Amino acid sequence: MATTIIENISKSCSCTAEQAREYLDDELRNLRELSEADDLRYGDFEMACSNLGLENDYIEYFLNRVAMG
Repeated sequence: MATTIIENISKSCSCTAEQAREYLDDELRNLRELSEADDLRYGDFEMACSNLGLENDYIEYFLNRVAMG
């Protein structure tokens, strides 16, 4: 699924796959930091999707990645 996300980010942000991976990693890092600070909200997942040009269908992916650490 990560490959599909990278492809979608690349298309929506008009960037390379490497840049898309960096953007995704940054969003995941931000979500983990919010989780560690006990300040993570559902809206943060929506914002991560929006920042990357993704539909909210990907919220479950982010939930799983944050839960895995």
